[in-house]
Amino acid sequence: MKFNSCLLGIGLIVSMVSCQKTAPETETLSYSTLKEGFKNPPIPARPKVYWWWLNGYVDTLRLKEELVAIKNAGLGGVDLFEIGLPPASDPNQLIPAGPAFMSEESVKNIAMAIREAGKLDLEVGLNLASSWNAGGSWVKPQHAAKTIYYSKTTLKTAGDQTIKLPFPTITPDKKGQPRPIVYGADGKPAYHEEVAVIALPAGQTSQLDTTKVINVTAFFDPKTEKLNWKAPAGAWDVYRYVCSNSGEQLIRPTPNSLGPIIDHFDSTATRMHVMYFIDRLKPVLGDFSKSALKNLYLASYEAKEFTWTPSLPAAFKKLNGYDLYKFLPAIYNKDWYRPEVAENFQFDFDKTLSELMINNHYRKAKEICNSYGLQIISESGGPGHLHHIPVETLKALGSLDVPRGEYWYNREFFLENDKDSLVDMIWLVKEIAAASHIYKRGIVEEESFTSYWDWQEGPSDLKVIADRAFCEGMNRLVIHGFPHNPAVMGHPGIAYFAGTHYNDRTTWWPKVKPFNDYLSRVSYILQKTVFVADVLHYYGDAIPNLIPPKNTRFSVGPGYDYEVVNTEVLLRDLTVENGEWVLPGVGRYKVLSIGNEGIIPSEVRNKLKKLVDQGGRLVDQKPALPVLKELRILPDFSYSDQKVDQRETPLDYIHHRNGELDFYLIRNTTNQWISRNCSFRQADKTPEIWNPQTGETAPVTVYYQADGRTQLPVSLPPYGSYFVVFSKETAPAHHTELTGSGENPPHLAFTPNGLTLFQAGAFELKKEAGFEQVDNSLFDVTLAGPWQLTFPKGWGAPESATFPKLISWTQSEQQGIRYFSGIAAYQTSFEYNPTSGSAQNQRVYLDLGNVSKVGEVWLNTQPLGIVWTPPYRVDITDVVKTGNNTLKVEVANTWSNRLTGDALTGEKFTKTNITKANKNFVPWGELPLIESGLLGPVTIKTVKTIR
Repeated sequence: MKFNSCLLGIGLIVSMVSCQKTAPETETLSYSTLKEGFKNPPIPARPKVYWWWLNGYVDTLRLKEELVAIKNAGLGGVDLFEIGLPPASDPNQLIPAGPAFMSEESVKNIAMAIREAGKLDLEVGLNLASSWNAGGSWVKPQHAAKTIYYSKTTLKTAGDQTIKLPFPTITPDKKGQPRPIVYGADGKPAYHEEVAVIALPAGQTSQLDTTKVINVTAFFDPKTEKLNWKAPAGAWDVYRYVCSNSGEQLIRPTPNSLGPIIDHFDSTATRMHVMYFIDRLKPVLGDFSKSALKNLYLASYEAKEFTWTPSLPAAFKKLNGYDLYKFLPAIYNKDWYRPEVAENFQFDFDKTLSELMINNHYRKAKEICNSYGLQIISESGGPGHLHHIPVETLKALGSLDVPRGEYWYNREFFLENDKDSLVDMIWLVKEIAAASHIYKRGIVEEESFTSYWDWQEGPSDLKVIADRAFCEGMNRLVIHGFPHNPAVMGHPGIAYFAGTHYNDRTTWWPKVKPFNDYLSRVSYILQKTVFVADVLHYYGDAIPNLIPPKNTRFSVGPGYDYEVVNTEVLLRDLTVENGEWVLPGVGRYKVLSIGNEGIIPSEVRNKLKKLVDQGGRLVDQKPALPVLKELRILPDFSYSDQKVDQRETPLDYIHHRNGELDFYLIRNTTNQWISRNCSFRQADKTPEIWNPQTGETAPVTVYYQADGRTQLPVSLPPYGSYFVVFSKETAPAHHTELTGSGENPPHLAFTPNGLTLFQAGAFELKKEAGFEQVDNSLFDVTLAGPWQLTFPKGWGAPESATFPKLISWTQSEQQGIRYFSGIAAYQTSFEYNPTSGSAQNQRVYLDLGNVSKVGEVWLNTQPLGIVWTPPYRVDITDVVKTGNNTLKVEVANTWSNRLTGDALTGEKFTKTNITKANKNFVPWGELPLIESGLLGPVTIKTVKTIR
């Protein structure tokens, strides 16, 4: 039944979306256009933030100030998200309750914020609820979430008889609490509909024969609640099934915004809900297409009760070809049926619910939004294994204008028995990327940096997480989040208990723009190019059929990547051309891999057989790597100690392309400097380094090309990253290989000034003919101090202090310094004497050693920029002077130490609703202090450059 009935629906499913509009195929852009966009990324590439309006309480003056701060920090927009807090997150009730969400005052504030954002060229999205799921106080019972209830009556005699069937008892919810639903004067729910009356042999609770299950609905009068039925011989259990509200409420609404969630499977409920927002906003905003409001947002579906909707029986029969009524007992008692019967019914039931939600919620919301010049965005694939997900994830994500996922870090609370559990439940990137690719949506949005680590991280900590997501396909961040802070809230201010507190009350906010620029540059390139992979992985039919992180439970092999396709897109779009599998406008693949995640419908088998006959290479639940080797397809990217799992390999990558330009984003996954001779599947192209930290590009002046491959040294600092770009630009003169005494290349950098070597030693630079000997000597001068520190007034630290040598602030004997949080300035002077040799082939760097968390450098009053990730280093060649030089370094740490200090000393420098860190578990006084300040060693490095 599972197999055949599923097939009846596949043609319907495909036909329903065959005319669905998709985003235009990626435009071929010129080298110069991409280079300019990389240097100065436009707004659509810049990260957005969840703009938390906690308890709906806002300060309109601060709203304007925050939008300016967001613009100045290099961000691209906000998703306005009103939300309440759990009691543990505001035990002292610091945050007052604001107006009810979407009330007149609420709409006035929202409209003002949208208009102010528009003045700053920022994008705005609006979450369609006070918290999540979709719903609100305006939702009437007929549109609210539903479930089914039943009563049981036993008939012990055969023949004609009339018996009253009791109205089902409304059972408590999953927490054992009464359901908050509306009741009528008769004591029954205000909304209820009869579903069916089913009879089955009394007491039979196993191996139930469906031919013995009788639908007696036609003999039941709902008005009198009487069944008039001629029962066959024997005793019968008669079940009356009624659909009514489940009572599920918004997850975390603000105090004045409580309400039920909608029936997400009913298109009339979706229309009512979306139109409620449009009807409230249009009078104050006018034409949405001319406003800063660009999208409406549906957060991830996290309802917990069993779901029913009135159209389900008819949709089930249309999709699966048989009635579900005889299987209603299986909803609550699967073990009454033979296992294979129950399993087949469950598959069909899940498939039907999936189609109803995709069509009646996500596609309906998109249809309505698009008609008003708006887009719909959603985490329609759900938040991983943490919650029930009633949809096929790729199809649901593909039904949107922009699919969104989420990823957490350092979330140890849900680690289960096997090593993959943690990452698989809360790292949803590859899945969203696949959906965006195969449905040609263009954007892969991610709720980013979600955690429970209150004010304990800096940009360098976050970069590691973002880079991993980039290498799985993310191309726009929605940072979780920016808590709105009214002026009276102090510092660090109020915050939602989850997420990185990424707002203008954060200590390092004045120095965050280079990090946001970095994220924007990587996003821009990945948005304007298409993903390249060798294998297309078909994962079969199942609900929800989640896609795990890259190279965890499915992988091809080291240096190969893969795309994932579902049944709908495979049947609709997949072809074979010249022996390659082709998804038009998406990609070309050497091998199709069939996985074991879901069933393989016969229609899919039939199509694949025809495509194999046309020359496509297919592996069925077997590794694809042997076939790739047979086809003599070497890895796209490789090096000596490469591993397949990105959590274990030193260098991870993702490959994108636009026309004849190939972009490999390479990231160092370790906290050590990594240098490797890397081989790329590229021929007859010129390699360059595009550095997203600076926006600079530089030629690669050491590379070798042969047999369709290019080999060059890749050298990255701890957790470093850059693009290796291959173009048809004219190649400058170059060497073919750099060798030394070690197995791997030295630490080096390709810069606009030439090749710079950061390791001492004797090296050999080979050319097509001959070689060049390089005797590289490094000249390091350590700045020993003393260091004069100045601290801002009013935060417990002395206005000035002297450090004879560099130490963490947490090691200071002065309590005010030990617990200081904020920005402090270091100043010292040093004598500089140039080394011998030609200045033309030398560069001078100031290396700060270690910094926690962000630094900014001035030399001789000249600003040299912000350093936020290793190596904390700036080029001072054109600023340093012979003789005396004055160095100033500002360093920002995090709020964590001052919060700990206040807890331990009883001082009151800080003000926040978060009285315990790490998901409200750890009192601030018990949280270890975080190393802070300029830690050094600070050195002047004179290095050789080779042009």
